[in-house]
Amino acid sequence: MFKNLRLWAKLMLGLGSTIFIVVSLLTYTNLVEMSDLILDAERDSLETHRDAVVSSVAAEARRASSLATLIANLPMVQERFAAGDRAGLVGELAPAFERLMLDAEVLALDLHAPPAISFLNLQDPTRFGDDERASREMVVAANKLRVPLAGLEAGADGFSIRGVAPVTHQGRQLGSVQVGINFDRAVLQRFKAQHGINLKLYVPDESGFRVVASTDEDLTPLPAPVLGRLLAGDTLLEHDDAGAVPYAVFGSRLMDFEGQAVAVLHMRADRSMYLDAYESSRRTAMLEGLGSILVGVLIAMLIARPLVRRIEAVMAGLDQVAHGNLASPIGVEGRDEIGVLARATNDMRQRLHDLVAEVGAHAAAVNAVAQEISAAVEHQAASSAEMSSSVAEITSTMEELSASSSEIAENSNSVVSVANETLANSRKGAEGVQNVLGRMNDIRSDNQHSLQEIIELGAKSKEIGKVMEIINTIADQTRLIAFNAALEASSAGEAGKRFSVVAAEIRRLADSVTDSTGEIEARVSEIQDSISRLVITSDKGAGVIAGGIAASAESAERLEEIVNAATETSSAAQQISLSTQQQKTASSQVVVALREIVTANAYTAKSTARIVQVGKDMSRLSAELFSAASKFTYEPRAGASVESAQRATLDAAQERKPGTSA
Repeated sequence: MFKNLRLWAKLMLGLGSTIFIVVSLLTYTNLVEMSDLILDAERDSLETHRDAVVSSVAAEARRASSLATLIANLPMVQERFAAGDRAGLVGELAPAFERLMLDAEVLALDLHAPPAISFLNLQDPTRFGDDERASREMVVAANKLRVPLAGLEAGADGFSIRGVAPVTHQGRQLGSVQVGINFDRAVLQRFKAQHGINLKLYVPDESGFRVVASTDEDLTPLPAPVLGRLLAGDTLLEHDDAGAVPYAVFGSRLMDFEGQAVAVLHMRADRSMYLDAYESSRRTAMLEGLGSILVGVLIAMLIARPLVRRIEAVMAGLDQVAHGNLASPIGVEGRDEIGVLARATNDMRQRLHDLVAEVGAHAAAVNAVAQEISAAVEHQAASSAEMSSSVAEITSTMEELSASSSEIAENSNSVVSVANETLANSRKGAEGVQNVLGRMNDIRSDNQHSLQEIIELGAKSKEIGKVMEIINTIADQTRLIAFNAALEASSAGEAGKRFSVVAAEIRRLADSVTDSTGEIEARVSEIQDSISRLVITSDKGAGVIAGGIAASAESAERLEEIVNAATETSSAAQQISLSTQQQKTASSQVVVALREIVTANAYTAKSTARIVQVGKDMSRLSAELFSAASKFTYEPRAGASVESAQRATLDAAQERKPGTSA
């Protein structure tokens, strides 16, 4: 539905909705802020009332302290207190106490001996001498510190404002004077009369909390858990709007003379004034918001109508362009977005006008050029057919040449294989001869080493002969010594028989040694003969080994020459094979290229036929393009050949008739 609305209605609806939303948000924000301000003002007012109650309590405490100080400084009180004259004190103070009860809401006038023993109690004379230290912390503190104290305290005579002053006589501490003021009448009733606020005071006890003072018995008491939180330091602010009069309920704690929480103050105040202020602010905000919306809608209408009129003018110009009228300009003034849009639309109309005129002028030229292209392409098709037949013959010849090149390449590969095998065998033979040559050198070295050792063995055998000669000489001498010993033994008679036996054994040992040395000399001679023969044989073997080494070296040189020749043969065969492979590859590439040329010629023939058809289509399309340009109203360009364009149009119409080829 929004799409079918008029533009001015859309503008007004959009601007009006925006203004409505903004004003509504501002009104809501202002009302929330006003509510918070009123709530803060209400809280500040109740806290101010609470502070006023505390100030009233402080003032009453100062008054009680002043009365206690005044009584404590009376000489009569000091003298009778020092003398312990209770009856005299009662007689002196009772009239003054009755007057204070009437004029100053004084509840009690007590005198205490240290630390907190009651000496005089004008409120209840029967309690003289009772120990009330459990409920007289202020009295104990004043007697201990010897300074006046004042504040709230819950004692045996109830919750009240107390003032305590020390009593001295001739520099001696006698005790203290305590003055208690009625909290309910002195503070709460007076505060209600001044401010119109109901108050209720709670103090903790064994069962929870009890009410010690109240200005309105109908005031609903607070629950014990709430009182516990308030006594711990929380603050309560609630609203009671159920009745005819709306109330604000406030709760806070009160401190005693030592700064400890001792009671909870419950306040209830009329909040009609704050609600009236909020309602008045709300009405004012609603009226202002409604007025702002009306003014905004009016301003939107004043802005939308001129904009819509200018946009409608641009739309009218575009409608003329859409119907083919490119000669009428669009006249819209202004420098804003609508003016820019109008100028852009006018530029678009002018560009379309120039484009259509140029299209009409070039349509005939395109037709003539298309006919020339068709004639040239037909001539090119004939030449392409002739070239295709020539390329086919060349392709057949190159295929035969490629087959021959393939056979040559295969044969050259076989030659390369044989040459490589010959080269490998030659290298193996050369390596074998080198190994033989190395072995022959090793044999020669071993033979030389063996010959040297044989020569050394001959030298050592000669040394053995010398040793044998020495042994023979020793054996001869031993034999001679044995002979001499036998002679001496025979000359000794019986005493030398044993010695002759030893001499005979020595001689026999010498003969055995001589025989053994003879055999050793024979064996050594045989060894020396064998060594001589080995030396001669080794010399001959060394000559034979030298000849073998020379023959092996010559064979190695001949095999090295064979390897070099085989290497050259293999390299030449590989070069021939590579050349034949290159020739084969070149032939294959030429064949492939010729086949591609044949394929390209065939594709060129098809493309040429297609180009002829395209030329005819261009002639037809140029005629149709001129016909389409004639539908627009424009000024023809100078030099345009209208006759040729009309002739092209007639030719295109003839081609579109049934039975003609497209």
